[in-house]
Amino acid sequence: MKNRLTSKQALRLVLSLLGLFFIAALILVFNTENSFGGGDHFTHFKLARWGWSYPKLLFSHWGKPVFTLLISPFAQLGIDAARLFNVLTGLATAFLAWKLARELRFKNSLLVIFFVLLVPVYFSLMFSVMTEVLHSLFLVLAVWLFFKKEYNWSAVAVSFLPIVRTESVVLIPLFLLAFGLKKQWRAIPFMVTGFLIISLAGWHFYNGFWWLVTEMPYKGSAAGIYGHGTLFHFINHTKGILGYPIAGLFYVGLLASLWFWYKKDAFKVTDRFYFLLLVPGVYLTFLAAHSFVWWKGLGNSLGLIRVMGSVTPMVAVTALVGFNFIEDLFSKYKKLFAGFALILFLWMMVMLFSVCRRGFKRSAPQVVLKQATDYVKINHLDRHKVYYFNNYVPFQLGINPYNNQQSSWGIPASAKVSVSIPDSSIIVWDAHFGPNEGRTPLKKLLNDNGLEVLKVFEPERPFKVLGGYNYQVYIFQKTGSSENGLNLTLDFEGDEPENSAKRAFAGKKSHHVGRDKTFLNLMVNQTANLCSDSCLLTLSGELFTIEGFAGDDVSLVVSCESEGADYFYRAFSLDKVAQKNRWAHFDYKLKLSPPQGSDEIMKVYFWNKNRKEFWIDDVKLHLAEIN
Repeated sequence: MKNRLTSKQALRLVLSLLGLFFIAALILVFNTENSFGGGDHFTHFKLARWGWSYPKLLFSHWGKPVFTLLISPFAQLGIDAARLFNVLTGLATAFLAWKLARELRFKNSLLVIFFVLLVPVYFSLMFSVMTEVLHSLFLVLAVWLFFKKEYNWSAVAVSFLPIVRTESVVLIPLFLLAFGLKKQWRAIPFMVTGFLIISLAGWHFYNGFWWLVTEMPYKGSAAGIYGHGTLFHFINHTKGILGYPIAGLFYVGLLASLWFWYKKDAFKVTDRFYFLLLVPGVYLTFLAAHSFVWWKGLGNSLGLIRVMGSVTPMVAVTALVGFNFIEDLFSKYKKLFAGFALILFLWMMVMLFSVCRRGFKRSAPQVVLKQATDYVKINHLDRHKVYYFNNYVPFQLGINPYNNQQSSWGIPASAKVSVSIPDSSIIVWDAHFGPNEGRTPLKKLLNDNGLEVLKVFEPERPFKVLGGYNYQVYIFQKTGSSENGLNLTLDFEGDEPENSAKRAFAGKKSHHVGRDKTFLNLMVNQTANLCSDSCLLTLSGELFTIEGFAGDDVSLVVSCESEGADYFYRAFSLDKVAQKNRWAHFDYKLKLSPPQGSDEIMKVYFWNKNRKEFWIDDVKLHLAEIN
């Protein structure tokens, strides 16, 4: 059935509705915070905000280059402007969903605007700095172009999907099948367009064309950190994802479309088949993929329901089919159906409010972190270097998270943290990111006699976070000044996840360096705290590798920097030391000149340039002044 309004009338009405929503969204954006994205919300903002100062950030694989590049101009104006980018993206997606419904000749096409924007998970994501909304825009664009028979341009839009959301590779076979059945073989090569453009654009920063593959951040399993759950995890969260009204309409639309495909098309490859394949089929495929990886604990899945926002506009279009089917069933009872439609709309609004309201204020962890960062600011502790694990910390402190003199995410990998950080440094440890992503258990900091607990912050009502930890925030400070010289032994017998009992030179454990780790810090400290004159640095330890090294595969590096720039650098290549399948001893001595100034930083670290796997044990760092 055709839509009753003319094209111009419908367009004016749609633009008016979107305009009203935009005005309401402006008021909401600038009068609320958004905690729906958790720490990732602030990490994406951090990459976009500072990407103009540090261009490599714009091509962070984790951050998704297309998203970061597009949102970065907004991010320069602050996090609310960045949120506004996603609002505009969501409105553009709703507009394209309406265009798609018109192209498919669905009646009541105007309603798809509401079905897109009032999906709970999608509504929340529109007011955050997250990638799912942009993914949905490219997805609806690709499907709309397909039904307009603009197959080459549809393939171009499809090519950007895996770059905006990596897991959307599972959707590629659906589009390949569609293009193949349409015999649009010329369109298929265009499905690599996005990969080619972004690979070439980021080549400079990663020294290779294939960095989108080699730098993949979701390799392997993170079940040890994130766990796993039931296969029906996302189905069980229907209320928070789709909301029951739209979910109900979706399944009615799906079943109705299947029935008509059988009854009217006899299962032939018609437009109704392509609709089933590329609209509800996309959502169900995406749902199945995420359900499976969460069930099996694969792909670093945390079971976050927000990922489904990437494809919910497909639900909205299918829900319109369901709505129209019910209207046709009650065609003789128009007043009854009008009452049903009113109740349905009110139910959608009530559910939207009940599900989404919590996302428009600080989360419980953020409330505690805000108290902690306020304490840091009031006591002027942010004049010292701040180490943190939650990206909400530098955001609240208003500091540059990429200025290594000012702040650092995580702490150096050292048996004793206090010898590896500058004097008076502050550590803001939180119970979510600290022991999980930060791999730093609380007891490691509490047992370090070079650190002092300044303050502990706890929520008014206790709650647990990932890993079963009671949520707390600790503020540590490195006490006093280090004595001249250094005599540090790293035996790696602690409980850190990278310490492995698989093999050891002495004791029960050694430190495992995997192929995914490029740098391993042994020490970072102000040189003046360790040595005021010429010094002799001795580095020794034990190394085990299965395959051996060649050239500069792995180096032990000593560098000194002042005012943010290296002025001394020495790398000891370990290829002549390493021996296959046996422990090998390394021992290097290096004479260092007097410090250039009080701000000079000395770093000692392993550089795993060519991503080798090896183990180290009994590493000793000794520094003494030369008389």
